[in-house]
Order: sequence, then C-alpha cells, then structure tokens
Amino acid sequence: MTIDAYLAELERRLPRIARRRVLAEAQDHLRDSAAQYRANGLAPHDAEAAAVSDFGPLETVARRLAAEGALRETRISTLVALGAVAFFVFPLYVVPENTLPPAPWAEKPRDIFVLQLVSIAFWLGAGALATASAGLAWTRWPYLSAPALVTAAVAIAGSSVVAAALVARWFALTPATPNWPLAGSLAAGCLLACVAAASWALARRRLLLHV
Repeated sequence: MTIDAYLAELERRLPRIARRRVLAEAQDHLRDSAAQYRANGLAPHDAEAAAVSDFGPLETVARRLAAEGALRETRISTLVALGAVAFFVFPLYVVPENTLPPAPWAEKPRDIFVLQLVSIAFWLGAGALATASAGLAWTRWPYLSAPALVTAAVAIAGSSVVAAALVARWFALTPATPNWPLAGSLAAGCLLACVAAASWALARRRLLLHV
C-alpha cells in the first residue's frame, strides 16, 4: 500500500475531532521512514510499502493516534480551566474590593457574610476540581478529567451567581450606583473558558478509553 492510500484510509477511520493534527504527524513519520528506506537502496514503491508496514495496521493505528491526540487536547483543556479558575479571584475579590463603596455598618450583616462564604466556597471547590482534573490528565485515568472539569464549571457558575447576589445586596444597603461591567465581564470570561474547556474534554473522553 502506498503512503497516500494509507493516509486516505486512516483519515476515513479517524474521528473528526482528532483528524487534522494526527494525519499531519502520521504523514511526516511515514515520509521520513520511506525516505530512510530509499536511502538504504529500496525502490520508491517498496520504500513506501515498508514504511506503511512498519507503521502498523490501520485499525490499531487509528485507535492509538486518536487516543494520543485526545489525551494531548484534554491536558491542554485542563490547564485552560485551571488558569480560568485561578483568574476568577479578580472578579470575585480584587475588583469588588476596589470598587464597592465603603461599608456603612460597624458589623457586617449576616446575609452579606453568608453570601461571601458561599461564593468563596464555590470558588475553592472549583479550584480543587480543576486541579484534580489537571492531575488526572497525567495519570492512567485521563478520562476522569472531563467530569471533574464539568463540575468545576458548574462551581464557577455557582460562585458567579452568588457573587452577583452579594453585590446586589451590598448596593441595596449602601447608597451608590452599581458599576457591573468590569467584574461581570471578567467573571463571564472565566466561566466561558471553563465551560469551553469542559466541553472540549468531554467530547474527547470516549477516545481516552483507548489510552
């Protein structure tokens, strides 16, 4: 079988999400191998056949390459989510701390205190889940990364909702004009990054069962 025929059949067998990069890598490997065989004296057609034979059976190779591509992309997804969760400290704490009007009370109202605790708890939970997901991506069980990422995204969404309720309550108790855009846009960006990373990893989870 020629390299072009092998690659065409491999493309047909590979899942769409892993196809482009995997095919490029397979082609480079096959071309290099065939060039080595030609340098050793084989005719071009025989060199390609030898390179294809060395590369392995189509079904096995397709499964292995798809799993390797999915693993690499899952690891990237976990790092993106971990970075987004870490950055969430800005809309959760840094921006409100520097933009909310001064508190008029000597003792913080109980509902404000509870909302703060719940929002922080959600964020810490998201951080723990994102960290666990990133760790799992480098273990024997990378297919467990996606569920952890999905849960982390849910936790960030929960923290965002509670934080919004907290800010609304703060402004209800303190005469001021709310200024939402900065914290809101940062929180939305973090949430979207987490959701995208979780969706990306979830779409590749089935392929990781073959790693």
